[in-house]
Amino acid sequence: MSGGIAQSEGGPLRLLSRDEVYQIHLASLEILQRVGVMADSPEAVKILLESGATLDRQKSVVRIPENLVQEAVAKSPRAFTIYARNPQHDVRIEQGVTHFGPMIGRKYILDLESGNRRKTTLSDVEALTRLASALEDYTLPHSGVLMPHIEGIPDPVAHVHAYLATVRNSEKVVKGTARGRREARDCIRMAAVLAGGEEELRQKPNMFTTCNVISPLRLGCGMTEGMMEYARNRLPVDIASEPQAGATAPITLAGLLAQQNAEILSGITVAQLVCPGTPVFYGTCGSIMDMKRGMIALGSVETGLINVGHAQLARYYGIPSRGTGGASDAKTLDIQAGYEKAMTLLMAAMAGINYIWYPGTLDEALTVSLESILIDHEICGMVKRALRGIAVDEDTLGVNLIQSVGPSGSYIGQRHTLLHLNEKEQYFPKISERRSREDWESAGSRGLHDVAKDQVRRILKEYEPAPLDRTVDQELGRIVKEIEKERMRSSSP
Repeated sequence: MSGGIAQSEGGPLRLLSRDEVYQIHLASLEILQRVGVMADSPEAVKILLESGATLDRQKSVVRIPENLVQEAVAKSPRAFTIYARNPQHDVRIEQGVTHFGPMIGRKYILDLESGNRRKTTLSDVEALTRLASALEDYTLPHSGVLMPHIEGIPDPVAHVHAYLATVRNSEKVVKGTARGRREARDCIRMAAVLAGGEEELRQKPNMFTTCNVISPLRLGCGMTEGMMEYARNRLPVDIASEPQAGATAPITLAGLLAQQNAEILSGITVAQLVCPGTPVFYGTCGSIMDMKRGMIALGSVETGLINVGHAQLARYYGIPSRGTGGASDAKTLDIQAGYEKAMTLLMAAMAGINYIWYPGTLDEALTVSLESILIDHEICGMVKRALRGIAVDEDTLGVNLIQSVGPSGSYIGQRHTLLHLNEKEQYFPKISERRSREDWESAGSRGLHDVAKDQVRRILKEYEPAPLDRTVDQELGRIVKEIEKERMRSSSP
């Protein structure tokens, strides 16, 4: 089973007191009861009203009472497992463990050879997936299946082509789309083939999805109905909100957290009403709007602060959290990209977020880069080492050793040094430069970006995931062709 990194009590970084977390919780309940949420899905409205919510027809909003929310939280599992086609990559989601996953599907990609930005193709999705699959610290990669547009593929069938490309190029967990009811059913149908049947899929879910609540306070029709399909099949759902402070949420971070919390809880309530016990992530993509430029700022320090508060609220509810880290607003892999990625990844992980995505992205997460996925993997490795902290016991204190070596001695040849020469004590970077300047210059004076490019080329050349069972591969291919024929016919004028 793929392991995230365990941490004591969910992470050492705290910003909010217990009383402040409780104040945000109460504010969110008040928002849901007094303001309500706009629910575009008639089915979701019906489910909520039958369970005790009320409808303000004049404002077209549903007001959700406290008891419904509390019951939904109580029904949400505290831990769950997502299964991969290779059992070694099964992922256990639970409090106190952090997993990382790079973004695979973005509208644009930085071309590996030219460095120019262009639209992402299906072959790019294959390469991104294979690279992420080869890198050990990425246990839950994002997926091209979520892309509404893949260059060269008709939009109505982009998700099924991406699903097949993903399972052919990775042995890890697959992420599906909840972009609409029909798209969700397509993904679930294909996942059932991979699992060996519909009941097998329910028993051992091999796919999860994200449902984004629209800020402020709106459950969109397509995503909500897609999410409900996943819930009916007991597939994990990441209920997430993407507010921007000052634009789609209050500019104050406390106000953003209160609104975001209400949005997430409304989605979790719907999921648990559809199928009690549905595994859910408590998710955030919250950030700020740069009020000078009118642009989202995913690499901002405030994004890190939002993740910390979000992690504390998730622990209050006892629900696994999903947050963001590794994004940058930089347009190239420069110093800005480095410090924004490192800062947001470290803050989210130290806060105890259970699943962190956005590694690999640039340009407000509109663009992905193969080199960035590799470089960010190195940052994730450093973050994992930081999460392990400092072990203090008689052996690690080494008083007898220090006495034995004495003043002016050396620890290089000591047995204690050899025994502890492992990544529990020191992280060994794979691409970071630590040679002397003379050795670096004699080797060509190459920068990190060039080194990363070479490593990406090597991995894509050498890494081959185990092939799909031939029968499974053929059936998935048949389904893709069937759906493509149906959708292309229905979309013809």
